[in-house]
Amino acid sequence: MKHKIFLASLCSLTIVACSEIKKVDEMHDATVKMSDTTEDMKQQTGDLKGMTDELYDALRQGNALQLRREAYNSVVQAPTMFKKISEATKYFMSFEFQLWNGIGQDTSVLKRDVLGQQAAQEFFMEIEELAPRDGSVNPLADGDDRTASFNAMAVAMDQTNRKQNANLESTGQTKLISMYSMMEEALLAPREVPQTGYIREILAHEEKAIQILQTRYNMFPLMFIDMMSKLGDKNIFSQGKTLLMGWDLDLSTMNATQTEYLQTEVLQKGLDAKNLLIQLGKTPKMDSKVARLIDKMRVPKKSGAKSLMEAESQQKLILMLKEIRK
Repeated sequence: MKHKIFLASLCSLTIVACSEIKKVDEMHDATVKMSDTTEDMKQQTGDLKGMTDELYDALRQGNALQLRREAYNSVVQAPTMFKKISEATKYFMSFEFQLWNGIGQDTSVLKRDVLGQQAAQEFFMEIEELAPRDGSVNPLADGDDRTASFNAMAVAMDQTNRKQNANLESTGQTKLISMYSMMEEALLAPREVPQTGYIREILAHEEKAIQILQTRYNMFPLMFIDMMSKLGDKNIFSQGKTLLMGWDLDLSTMNATQTEYLQTEVLQKGLDAKNLLIQLGKTPKMDSKVARLIDKMRVPKKSGAKSLMEAESQQKLILMLKEIRK
């Protein structure tokens, strides 16, 4: 009897044990399936992120290109020089290297250099139809709308998009890039070895880059004179009269911010272009009309009403203009 009870108990334990083993096996199978599902989800999430990154990159490329096309056409069609410069600024701000953000497909800094190379390639192809074919510089443009558009491009090419400043701050990068800064870096690069990236692209168009520099050197003092004398608002006869009779450097109607702007954003950029040309072993060439306008500058006699700050600002502008002319 005891033997039968023992066998019955053993059978019960065996049945229970088998049941528990089956549960463990089922739990294991479920765990494996969950692991596979998790891996699938990870794969799908990765695929989705890759698709999203690719979609953003493609959309940015298309949108930026469309903005540049519209801005470029507006540069050519704009009726005044200052409007052309305004549209040229938008053109340069819409290049993709200005929008590099360090995330997605922009994780690599090399991507930024690639975008810079593409921008340089596009830029030099675009200005081929605007620049004087003989390599000359004509800051007054003399009724030539395409040359005036080229001049506007030369003026605005140092502009950066505020998005670039914000993106650099978030990524820890410090190198702010503009078309002008890339050109400066390229022109100062050694010629003994083959270059790559945007430096290679710019050096392939070195003569055109020098033409742009010569144009900047002329355009900024001309812009200064226009701001002082309203030269651009005058008809041909009045412009000729200004060229013959001269103009007044009068800061009495300007505030401190306007005067500081003339120093840092106008004349200093003309000086920078001149100094870069000299550094490259090139002779800065000033247009004869621009030189004559500088020479025809009249400085009003000092009056008791002129503040010391105004007098100092005026003297600094005079010295900067003479340095550009020298």
